[in-house]
Amino acid sequence: MTRQQAFQHEYHQARLQRGIDLQAELRHLERAHILGQSRFADHLRSHLWLLAWAWRQRDWAELAAQLLRVPGSLGSLLGWYPLGNPGTRRVGPLTAQPLPEDLQRLLE
Repeated sequence: MTRQQAFQHEYHQARLQRGIDLQAELRHLERAHILGQSRFADHLRSHLWLLAWAWRQRDWAELAAQLLRVPGSLGSLLGWYPLGNPGTRRVGPLTAQPLPEDLQRLLE
């Protein structure tokens, strides 16, 4: 599986969880964000998906965080992004995180 295929897979898995398991949906969106950080369009798309998730949950703190992070997606154009960051407010926007083992090989 390529990085792009994995990115799409995580998004589709998130969609399958919508309305069923909100935390599982969020985990898949975070994984999509990790996979999409290196490409501007995917990075932006992942933040828009997270923004939509926050809106549906009425999670105003997450919504505010996403409104700040959407413009930060531009960092991908310059190669500025913290590898492994899930893209949500639970981790600072500039804080790198260990990569999930199953995603490591896709991002090398």
